[in-house]
Amino acid sequence: MPCNCLLDERSMSSGGSFQAVRRSSLAVVRQHDSTALNRDSRPWRTALHGPHGSGPTGNPNSGARSEVSALESRSGRLSPNTLLVRAWRCLIELRIDEALATVAQFEDEIARADAPVAPRSREFAEVLRAVLLVLKSQNGATVRAALDVLESRHRSGGRSPALAAALRVGYWKVRDFDRYYAVPRFNHAVATHLGTHGLATIIGPTFEAVVEAEQLRLAVATRLARNAHERAVSRFGKRSPVTARASVVLAELLYEEGHSAGLDTLVMESLAGVRTSGDAESALRAYRVLARLAVRRGDTEFAFLILKEAEVLAAAREWTGMMAESLMLRTELLLKEGRTRDAAICTERIETLARDHRLSSDDTLHVSHALARAQVLVATGDACRGATILRELQAASCGKRNNYWALRLSVQLADALLGCGDQAEGRAMLVQALQVGARAGVYQTFVDAGAHVAELLLSLHHATPQDSRLPPELRPYIGSILADRAQLRRGTLPTRASRVTESLSPREHCILRSMSCGLSNKRIAQELQIAPETVKSHAKGIFNKLAVQTRAHAVSTASALGLL
Repeated sequence: MPCNCLLDERSMSSGGSFQAVRRSSLAVVRQHDSTALNRDSRPWRTALHGPHGSGPTGNPNSGARSEVSALESRSGRLSPNTLLVRAWRCLIELRIDEALATVAQFEDEIARADAPVAPRSREFAEVLRAVLLVLKSQNGATVRAALDVLESRHRSGGRSPALAAALRVGYWKVRDFDRYYAVPRFNHAVATHLGTHGLATIIGPTFEAVVEAEQLRLAVATRLARNAHERAVSRFGKRSPVTARASVVLAELLYEEGHSAGLDTLVMESLAGVRTSGDAESALRAYRVLARLAVRRGDTEFAFLILKEAEVLAAAREWTGMMAESLMLRTELLLKEGRTRDAAICTERIETLARDHRLSSDDTLHVSHALARAQVLVATGDACRGATILRELQAASCGKRNNYWALRLSVQLADALLGCGDQAEGRAMLVQALQVGARAGVYQTFVDAGAHVAELLLSLHHATPQDSRLPPELRPYIGSILADRAQLRRGTLPTRASRVTESLSPREHCILRSMSCGLSNKRIAQELQIAPETVKSHAKGIFNKLAVQTRAHAVSTASALGLL
């Protein structure tokens, strides 16, 4: 099944919509096609070189398309300039992997030395590759090397809005905010038919929305993301990779502000574009918000399924950071269900991943490992050690000027401190976080907080002003958080995952794990020292409880539900 068909229009229709999503997500766990690419034709304009740079100018609908057609018709092999046109078009549509492959093809063609290539074409290819690496890479050294190329072009006279947008993305990734804010902002009209403005007025503002959210300016961030999303839909449609990035950023912002209606559809419409773009960050954001929305409505089964799909995609694309965070989110879900042993196993998988990639500069990998460890320690009664890890993570977030992530860690740290009996510091940290969150418009972080934070919120809300010493302006805010938590608790129903977990016997769990290792019934019987007929009887019970008919189906379903 092609990955760009997994969550289709049927998944988003009313009435049984999530049944279709479950079927498609389970399908991607079994078989994933990571090579599907969404190709369509869009306008092109070489804008990174500014008004005096190389490349065609004017209306690309009449110029670039006819040029491409003419060049393609002359030879079975595409000319270098045609390849540059195609690579730029892929960049504007945020089909990053395809664009990088096309630039590599351009380099192969000019290496043949059978046709002269203008120096400006070589320069443009170098700048184009640098922009693509800035957008794609999570490796600090790679991004800095790409920034050197873009800065050189900027110093030599590149004054386009597109180049400025690419520089800002790069500076954000290496956490150089002094240079980020120093990049000039050029006045330009929002001309939807010009290639330059796709990067400058859609992709650039989407990244700016992320930066504003990190600085706890959620209202500004939401406005930027909404405007970028509207422009992307107008120009590229709902399912393009460009629209997908804007969609998932907007969905995460709206979720944090306490909205949920329609967000599933917004993200599901974007999943095909997310999978095919080569943009690991967008993919991670999409799966993360889908899992959180599923937990919010009490559908833990779907949350496990979507996180398993994220793991499969991350493994296919070798996105270690996304793999680690998917496992960390799975750990979080398992702990909420009280399955500490399974959560510990999941944490061990992240530890193995971190050890295998210990030289990686991807912060997501190392932060996910540390956060999963801290969560397991807090859940298993060692809250003090967990609090130490969370304190280190919070300090690192402040050092990188990611105030939103630091606030989320503060709430988790407060929960850990309250859990290990440090009431004074835990209370002070929570009240400070509430004051920051109320000013910034942060909401869902407190709704999703742990049990110790929930108890303190309830105590603060019901205490008299003299006893609580709580700023009075925080009372309505806390009351709204508590009301939402109560509503979610009432609306949470037992999911298939929890029902299956409760119904499987310890022996069935053991046999299911042996099945996942590929052991036959006879081999399982030998290891457990029971009769083969007994194993067969237990297997039938497992099949009935999982509603499956084969061993392979039982293993894939159990894995997707977090039972293995």
